Amino acid sequence: MMTDAFARFQPLQGPGYNVLKPDGTTDTDLLLPLMFHRDRAIDVPGRRVLDAGKPDGLNVRTVQYTDITGGLADEHGTVLVAEREKGTQLFLMWVSRTAALHLKARTPEKVNVHFLFHPPTYRDCYTETEYWTGTCGIDGKEGYCADQGFKGQQPYVKLGERYLCTGETGFRAVAQHLLASDRFEPNVIYVVPVASTRGGNFDDLLTAETLARAVQDVIIFASKKLAGSTVVDGFVDFGEVMLSGYSHSGDRVEKLLLTVGDTPFFRRHLSQINLFDPNLDEKDAGIRLARFKALLEKAALWKKKINRDARIFVYTSYGDHQQAMLGSGLKLESPTVVNLDTVTWSFDRSGAPPPAKGGRPRGSGVEAYAHDRTVGLVHIPIAFYRHWLENELDNLSGWDHDFRADSGHGHGWILRTLMSHALSHAAPSWFGAQRGFKAAAPIEKSKPERPVLPDG
Repeated sequence: MMTDAFARFQPLQGPGYNVLKPDGTTDTDLLLPLMFHRDRAIDVPGRRVLDAGKPDGLNVRTVQYTDITGGLADEHGTVLVAEREKGTQLFLMWVSRTAALHLKARTPEKVNVHFLFHPPTYRDCYTETEYWTGTCGIDGKEGYCADQGFKGQQPYVKLGERYLCTGETGFRAVAQHLLASDRFEPNVIYVVPVASTRGGNFDDLLTAETLARAVQDVIIFASKKLAGSTVVDGFVDFGEVMLSGYSHSGDRVEKLLLTVGDTPFFRRHLSQINLFDPNLDEKDAGIRLARFKALLEKAALWKKKINRDARIFVYTSYGDHQQAMLGSGLKLESPTVVNLDTVTWSFDRSGAPPPAKGGRPRGSGVEAYAHDRTVGLVHIPIAFYRHWLENELDNLSGWDHDFRADSGHGHGWILRTLMSHALSHAAPSWFGAQRGFKAAAPIEKSKPERPVLPDG
């Protein structure tokens, strides 16, 4: 059972992260993080990410929000904050306009839910701060807390809002949902549960039974807040479920898939899994690869034997992971290989041409899909990026996305930009009304042949 956490959450928001205003409305400039981008734009990939004919080999456009047919002014949806008493307690959620209309029509079985698991909170500023309302008051090892702006703030609140939508190095997830199709609005409740490592790191959500219960709690809570429902607990039907894991949280998806079986959740509800640069072992590359291969075996079992419509998308910087994907039972076909050194670069390469001192080749990108595009792989090697992790200089000849008015590092860019690519390949049921509709009444679920991105 979930209860409203707005009154406790709202005052804890820090500067640049106060998405929820005191009156309960949403700051749309933070929900759609326009303030951190020139000309109110965001990077959006095409149906294929790699293209040897594009600068840097990337089929990624800087899209103005006003480029979208019908505009997004009326589509910003609703942000809610809920909490549960035990385990994973804090849940941030964004309810799209289409999903809200289904809730008001009392058709929760048509509402889809997308869960994103954030990486584990192992830093001092989390482990030494009370979950989830505490204030970080320490410098932390190597000054991490102070350097990241956590000292004096509520790190768990900031964490949730980064993965929901905002922050200078936030992941723009709400915007990515809205930009997954230029023709249709998303039909989704996007959920960011916020966990503590000491509190189990989402362990209470990693079986079919417990995750289905959490999804129902989300539906019930959102129905109460947006549609005046009086139901507070119990069974309620719901639509499809999408799970996304990023970096070290890939092991949360791994743990769930280890329990895969022919149950209603895996057969009827779970429809898509996305892995954004998963890292299943920090210290041992051999163990990391072995666990990734085992995960792929479970994913292939799920798709072949339990849900043939299941969708699986993997975005990785690791060369051995892309080889494992291509050799797995997920049946990827005709991989596209793009030499990222011979393509046109987006800046003058004369300053650091490989093999200049400190520079090295960017390598080759690989992209492949199953014949029906329900499985996809995008591999962009670590050497492609100037900075792959935080502020470490990985390759002087690498792609510097600061050039695109971006921030963060390459590892984060994968989630910050390519989530919309995974969403664009979701089943038609994840999309609803055509863009720009003005209906005040509930709508019926539409079935587009295929959502398309701004570049077609």
